[in-house]
Amino acid sequence: MNKALHLISLSLLSFSLSGCISTSAIDQGEEGVLVYQPWIFGHGGVDETPVSTGLVWKAWSTSVIRVDIRPFNINEVFDDLVTKDNNPVDFKIHLTFKHIAGKTPVLVEKFGDNWYKNKVREPLRNATRTFTKNHTMFEMTTNSSITDKLEKQVKKEIKDFLLKEKIPTELLEATVGKVMPPKIVIDSTIQTAVQKQNVKTQQERVKAEESREKAEKASANADKAYMDAIGMNASQYLEMKRLDVQKLAIEAAKEGKVNITIIMGNAQPMFNVKN
Repeated sequence: MNKALHLISLSLLSFSLSGCISTSAIDQGEEGVLVYQPWIFGHGGVDETPVSTGLVWKAWSTSVIRVDIRPFNINEVFDDLVTKDNNPVDFKIHLTFKHIAGKTPVLVEKFGDNWYKNKVREPLRNATRTFTKNHTMFEMTTNSSITDKLEKQVKKEIKDFLLKEKIPTELLEATVGKVMPPKIVIDSTIQTAVQKQNVKTQQERVKAEESREKAEKASANADKAYMDAIGMNASQYLEMKRLDVQKLAIEAAKEGKVNITIIMGNAQPMFNVKN
């Protein structure tokens, strides 16, 4: 009789436990944090000891939160951040964090999944905003030593903040991307540069025309001075210039550069220039 009761008790116990125990797998590079919930009485809470890689047996009321302890990235975008000379700039800061192994239960219990948004994001943005206000747009967009300084300052301030707030996460790296004015400012700058170039081109064209005009006037004045010096009128001077051209053509013909056809009478000589 007692043996039968014992078997019945074991059967009832097995039945009551069936479906109440489950497993959860923790992958490599993760830690599992056990969060207990009381069945009926008692207190729940977070287990202070994380579970490493492997299979975890747990009661149905216990949940497992997986925390990745490998490095991960967060990009913080800054649009229209005002500089010292009241010009806006855009850029990104690339952040690399890593949760501290063995301390993930503290992260889950005190800070939760939104630890960055709730605790770190605003101090980071405030530090970046303050830095940018102390430098001009030209410095931010052209001087790499300024962005290097921003990276170092952000890294130091956020590391100090994480330690002060006892957030079990490390900031491994902070990298500032290329700092650029907003697109509307870039387009306006390009348009201004094009307009300046057009004005410069027009000015050069005017200078060239003025130089050509001066050269032609100088040549005409030289011709007139020559005519006056030897007592020629305009017709005589033009005839002399015509003869000079014919002389040059004859000399070129001797060198085989042109062919000359001479027509007797008042007709003008014809010159056939070789290619």
